[in-house]
Amino acid sequence: MNKKVEKFSTQEVLKFIIPSLIGAMLFMLPIKLEDRFTVPIAVLIDALNDMISPYMLAISLIVAVIPSVISLIITLFNLWPNSTNRIVNIFKPGLIWSIVRILGAITMVLVYFKVGPEWIWNEYTGGVLLNEVAPILLALYFVSAILLPLLTEFGLMEFVGTLLNKTFSKAFGLPGNAAIDSMASWLSATSLGVILTTQQYRGGHYTKREAAAIMTSFSVVSVGFSYVVLKFVKMEDFFIPWYFSVVLAGICCALIIPRLPPLRNIPSEYMEGVKRPNIDNVQEEGESLFGWAFRRALLRAKSADPISKQISDGVYTATDLAITVYPSMMIVGVLGLSLIEYTNIMSYISIPLVPILELLQLPEADAAAIAIMSGFIDLLMPVIIGSSIESELTRFVIAGVTVNSIIFLSEVALIMMKAQIGLNVWRLFVIWVLRLMIALPIMTIMGNLII
Repeated sequence: MNKKVEKFSTQEVLKFIIPSLIGAMLFMLPIKLEDRFTVPIAVLIDALNDMISPYMLAISLIVAVIPSVISLIITLFNLWPNSTNRIVNIFKPGLIWSIVRILGAITMVLVYFKVGPEWIWNEYTGGVLLNEVAPILLALYFVSAILLPLLTEFGLMEFVGTLLNKTFSKAFGLPGNAAIDSMASWLSATSLGVILTTQQYRGGHYTKREAAAIMTSFSVVSVGFSYVVLKFVKMEDFFIPWYFSVVLAGICCALIIPRLPPLRNIPSEYMEGVKRPNIDNVQEEGESLFGWAFRRALLRAKSADPISKQISDGVYTATDLAITVYPSMMIVGVLGLSLIEYTNIMSYISIPLVPILELLQLPEADAAAIAIMSGFIDLLMPVIIGSSIESELTRFVIAGVTVNSIIFLSEVALIMMKAQIGLNVWRLFVIWVLRLMIALPIMTIMGNLII
């Protein structure tokens, strides 16, 4: 005998529809603002940044320094060793992360006061990170973490995930929920997609392998930021065909790379100690796919935590990210950007890439190789370095593989490692290289067709 399908009240239906609709509009509704397209959440983040911009440098310094000092003290003196309080544990990342935090905090102090070696606080190294990157991230972390439950906790993930589950499962070996992660970052920010996936993993929706594959395959750079990247190389007139090429390369990467090591070798296990959501996954006989998706969404909304707990969890997640990524970004970013700005090391590292670019008949292969290899350190470095290259085809390819790479150490890679899903620096670098090797010929072929 078939199980009787559960009936839902109007209030329960509205509990799914209203928050999900608000969330979809905030994160995914394209709006035209002056001469560019954006989404409401980006406008909200920009407005918050404008309001607090006079205080942002001081706030950034406080966020990086004070928690880092507390973390080092707690770690060195082994304070509260058996504590289960998550507020205490946020300051107990372990010895290695504590050292990284304090080194990053020291770096930020040197940059803020412009003391010490110039290679640390130069406007093209630490100055870029402190003055341009750090202020944007703080508002992004807190606004997105607090509002993300509108996408994740009231049934939208289950609704879209059920509709797309078969497609994503066959094509990418991933749950349909990954479509929401992709759209959230595609229309707003890469970090947002990674944060969303982290929250879903910690909520028991993804295994480590699924979360790692989604982060490294679907947390794409937003449309708006992609336009900024292309503008750096003075090719914004080619945006539509160029972005189509980037999407094509991204789909090919998503089809291939999750099936290869190192992603294939990450354990297919859920986060330890987390209770998986108790959502009915069985489609009833005679029930349409849309009806099944709608029912799963209502069940999820019905079991949603109180708003106060969701906000509390969001603030906790944002705080954890901020006090970890801020100092880590400074130490990693400054070291990487300084190597590019002050040494020839990138010339040597990029040597293996030169013959590949020559095989693809890309002009100015030496300069292009240096630009492309700097992308693992920071997203904007390849287009900053590549902007002086004369060949339009080469600049087209550099911008394309840069946007498609997803992973860069100065920000997103740190968030991925913080998620503790089996992604370390070496694995991220291998994935970055795999994405580069797949995207390079695709972007070159498309560039030759378009330009």
